[in-house]
Amino acid sequence: MKGLLFIIIINLSFLSQGQNIDSLFKKYNNGLIYSYGGSIMKGGNKISFQELSREFSMSDLGLDQYQISKRKNTVSRILSLVSMASGLTGISFIRSNRDLAFVLLGGQYLTMMAAGSYRHSSRQHLDRAILIRNKDYLFPGR
Repeated sequence: MKGLLFIIIINLSFLSQGQNIDSLFKKYNNGLIYSYGGSIMKGGNKISFQELSREFSMSDLGLDQYQISKRKNTVSRILSLVSMASGLTGISFIRSNRDLAFVLLGGQYLTMMAAGSYRHSSRQHLDRAILIRNKDYLFPGR
């Protein structure tokens, strides 16, 4: 009799663990956010960078990292535009004022390098934000 009761208790515990694992798998499949190339995916669907802000409602730390990423991405885009403008202006001055043209082309190179650095840093912060958000999503309260 004790052996039968022991087997029933073991089976019930395995069944309850199976349901927890199944619900965790569903959460993992449908709610996890991940990078796929240059895109951000959630549950097999592509979401934009702006839509991503709604996903951080459960994760304050992830939201902070996302906001830093967003700020650095904006700076990167501005520096890229300044770099392009500097390059085009330098090319237009190449015949009339060679020294100014070389200064502008040097400025283009420097702003392009700064934009790349900000873009890289933005991507790192975004990856960190997604990692924190996913941890908070899968294991709330930890």
